[in-house]
This record gives sequence, structure tokens and C-alpha cells, in this order.
Amino acid sequence: MKKFTIFMMLGLFIIPTLSLFAGGQKDAEIKQPEAEKKMVIRIAEQVPNLITPGAWDGQAFSLNSSIYDYLIEMDSATGELAPALATEWSSKDGKVWTFKLREGVKFHDGSAFTSKDVQFTLERTQDPDLGHLKAKDFAVVKSISTPNDYTVIITLKESLPTFQYSMTDYNVAMLSSDYDYSKLGESAPMGTGPFMLKKLIPKESALLVKNSNYWQPGLPKADELQIYFVPDIDSSVSLLEAGKVDIVPQISPLIKQRLEAGDGFKVVSPYQESRFIAMAMDREPFDDNNVRLAFKYSMDPEILAKACQGTLNKEIYYNETPIVNKLAQYKDISLRGQDIKKAKDLLAKAGYPDGLTVEFYYASDHPYGKEIAQTLKELTAPAGIVLDLKGFPRDIYLSQYWMNAPLLLTGWGVRVDPSMLLMLAYHSEGPWNESHINDPEVDDLITKIKSEVDDAQRQEYYDRLQEVFFERGTVINLQVPYLVGLSDAVQDYRQPITMLSQLKYAYIK
Repeated sequence: MKKFTIFMMLGLFIIPTLSLFAGGQKDAEIKQPEAEKKMVIRIAEQVPNLITPGAWDGQAFSLNSSIYDYLIEMDSATGELAPALATEWSSKDGKVWTFKLREGVKFHDGSAFTSKDVQFTLERTQDPDLGHLKAKDFAVVKSISTPNDYTVIITLKESLPTFQYSMTDYNVAMLSSDYDYSKLGESAPMGTGPFMLKKLIPKESALLVKNSNYWQPGLPKADELQIYFVPDIDSSVSLLEAGKVDIVPQISPLIKQRLEAGDGFKVVSPYQESRFIAMAMDREPFDDNNVRLAFKYSMDPEILAKACQGTLNKEIYYNETPIVNKLAQYKDISLRGQDIKKAKDLLAKAGYPDGLTVEFYYASDHPYGKEIAQTLKELTAPAGIVLDLKGFPRDIYLSQYWMNAPLLLTGWGVRVDPSMLLMLAYHSEGPWNESHINDPEVDDLITKIKSEVDDAQRQEYYDRLQEVFFERGTVINLQVPYLVGLSDAVQDYRQPITMLSQLKYAYIK
């Protein structure tokens, strides 16, 4: 019944260039004149919650990253920052930043992109009625001046040597100062991106068409993007195998093996992302560091890596800090190793000599979720920590349980500049502080990391921060490959570590 519902949903698109049902693609191609053929890329995405930049929780990247552009993007091949709507940027002291803008760029409604739109986008982060997810990061902005249409000068309250990386965050898409996003952001999103929205059925599907006035010559390569919001990965993969879609993001390792064993499919891993196991510092039992340490001593990283269909320090990485192993800021701290006796002793010291039971919340339909949850339950049991597994579909998990549970597992994308993640999730006032950490030394180090100009000194702060997390932190960081299932026909799929898929380059062979 579930698959029938999904296929009926896909039938909501009536597009002359491609028939998914009732006659099939072959018949449509026979009836269609050669000159009218369109290149269509079909994507099965997870069901998004809010999609307006600023309130967007990061689901359905193919939609927003195709409608909007950013001042700066990332080169997926080199990992370096690359010009987008800004052609260049500079700062002598990390406090006054100058951005030169690309000329001739148009929004989808035909209006020109200028410095006033950049000013509007950044000032919008401080709108108290919006509750912008980057409000804290951009509260450091003291003033924004626009000496001409293509120059923006941003003066900060303090020196931030890596401020330019903030412009790559997915919630800092450039918006039009003349468009009402509070009313239209969810129903008619509009930007300068390579594709324009033609039709949106909330929670079901979206049809995007080529922006013929796009600023980058020769792009996008495809004529249309058909995006279907499918509630679970298995159904999305079934659509891929049936030839109904071409791209399925965020598949699991088991599905990867299945697709690679068949004909006509391939799997790419553009980057790694984190699965944070977060212990709520403000509630029992994890308000006691002895319990947090006991939990950590019950871990076996090699077994966790195998549960994720990988090998430790090859496909899968593990540490006890928010910094991923492959970033330059990472400090290599030897793993503590599994020690069940020590875990039991720590529990007894915390007042749990007979062990304890704790609810563990996770997204059951998110890749690696079930495997990690079940493995954690098995690893902690000998130490006397009984996990009561509470798995829910990701949309329900995020809307009802995330941020409100004593122990949880959440998928996180890696931020280009780690300080962005630290402010978001590990500062005591961070809007996504899922472990409710409130440690004065951690707050102080995060603040120093943001403002320190000297690279060596900033790294010392990063080193100490990771030592603190190892000693009394609230997180285990299991790093796993981000996997995308593709039809063999899809060429030049790009998605850098910013998580923003660059479908303007993709085409069907």
C-alpha cells in the first residue's frame, strides 16, 4: 500500500517531456518532436520541514541549493572556496570585510541582484520575529555599508579571521530585498539560482525549470528538476531501481551494496558526515560526568565501524569531540578503549551500582541509525547501561524528540569552518545545543577560537577544547560516508562538504 501511494504521488506531475506512468517514457519519446525533448533529472528527496532560508533545517538540499545562490561556494574537487555571487573578498584585520559582487545577476522575478540584497539578507538574520538559525553568528556584525551596487563593506564588532566561511552556510542563501519571504518563502521560494520553481506541492513534490538567465554561462545543463519528497529511503531506492528517479541522496551502506550488485547504478560518497551520540548534560543520568565516562568506556569503535559496514580509520572514524578527524583542526587523542570494569566502577561512583536504564532516541529511517542504535544497546549492556531504543521517522524525531531527550543520535553535516558548528551546537547559548552542554571553559574556548587571528594560537584553543571534550564532554562523534545512489546515466554529480548539491553541473548521458 505504501509503494502504491508514493507512485500515485509521482503521477501528480503531468509533463509532456516525460511520462512516468500510463504509457511510459518510451511512448512519450516516440510521440514527442525531437526539438521539444528536455533533459530532466529526477530526485527522490526526504520530506522537508521548513524550506525558507533562515528557518531551513537542512533537509531536501536539492531543492534549496538549486533555487538559491550564495556569495561564496566551494569547489567540490579541490575543497577550496570559490567565487559565486561575490567575485572577491578581503580583510586586513578580520574586522572589516569587503565583498565585491558579480554584476548582471538577476533574481527569478527579473530584478537585479545588488549590494542592497546582501545587506537585507544579513540584517534579516537579526530579525527577532524570524528566529534565524544564524542569528548568533551574525550578531557580531556592527554595520553594513553599500558604497555602490556591487560593493558590500561589513564591519564586525570583533575580529573574525574566518568570517568568510560563514557565507557558505546553507541558511545564508542570498535573498531579494524586494520579496516577501515571510509570506512566500514556503510556497514560492525565489532566488538567483540555476533553477526556478514552477510548481510546489508541500511535502509531496516540486518541479524546477532551467533559469535561462543564469549568470554562469552554459549552466544549468538540465532543463528540469523533478523532486519527489518520499517518506522513507527504501521507497526512494525502489523508485531508482524501477527507473522512476535518477538520484537518491543519503542511502545506507546496505543499499549501496545492493545497487552496486545490480546493473545501471552507481554510488558516490562526496564527503563524510557525523553521527553525534549526544548525552544531555542537564538531566539525569548524564548530568554526572561519571555516567558520561562510563558510557564512553563501554564503547568499542571497531565494532561500531563494522556495524556501519566499514573499517575503523578507513571508511569510519571515531572520536569524542565535535571536530571530525579529517579536518586540519583535529587533535589526535588516543582512544580510551573499551573497559567494562571501569565503566561499572564509574556507574557505582555516580550512585548506580546496579546499573541504569535510559531512553535512546534516533531517526530510524536515517542511514546508519538502526545499525548504530542496536550496536550501542549491545555494547552498553555488559556495563549495566540498558538502552530503551526509541526509533522514529526522521521528520518526527526532529520535530518532537530532538533537543528534548537524555540520549540521542543525530546526523550532522560537517561545517567548512568548525567554529560555525561549535557556536551552533556546543556553546551554551547555541540554538542547536542538543546535548545541553553548559561548560564555562568550553564557552570561553569557542569564543576565543572565533576571534583569534593568529593561526597557531587558534589551533592551541582547538587542542584544549578537544581535551576538555575527552575529559568531560557530552558527545561521541562517529563519522560515516554520505552516500548518494545514482543512475548510471547521471553525469557530473557534485556535492561539496557544504552539503549543498550543485545540480547545475549534472546532466543525463
